[in-house]
Amino acid sequence: MTFNTKKYSGPVRKSVQVLCSDSERRSYPLQVSALVGGAPPTVGLDPERGINFERFSVDEKQEATITITNYSPKPMHLKIIGPPPDYLLATLSSPVVQPRESVELTVSTNNSPPLGRFASSVTLLIDESKNTRLTIPVSGVSMMR
Repeated sequence: MTFNTKKYSGPVRKSVQVLCSDSERRSYPLQVSALVGGAPPTVGLDPERGINFERFSVDEKQEATITITNYSPKPMHLKIIGPPPDYLLATLSSPVVQPRESVELTVSTNNSPPLGRFASSVTLLIDESKNTRLTIPVSGVSMMR
């Protein structure tokens, strides 16, 4: 399931009906909440909307990077805590970003992704003591050659 946040800003709460095969109860409500607003003001992303592999052949390795810039006056410590599924690999060029400097997050396909449109994400923990998380969307469309 993908939740498009383009038209939202700030705190958002939604209810999703999950359909199931239980004969007594056909659906269950699932409450989803998020704080929509992009990266914290001390973090810059380029490209801002995450990584999109567009269209590619499922048997060709793809690689894309996103630049993460630290606009705070202190060093920023990054750690990948929400890795993508097994068909994607994510790596950071450095776990520490000095003030006014940047690191790259590289995402590549390492196994066959599902055919067709896919959407995933990579979640980073920014400065463990602050427990700030940044989720970067990763999407694409894989096709047979």
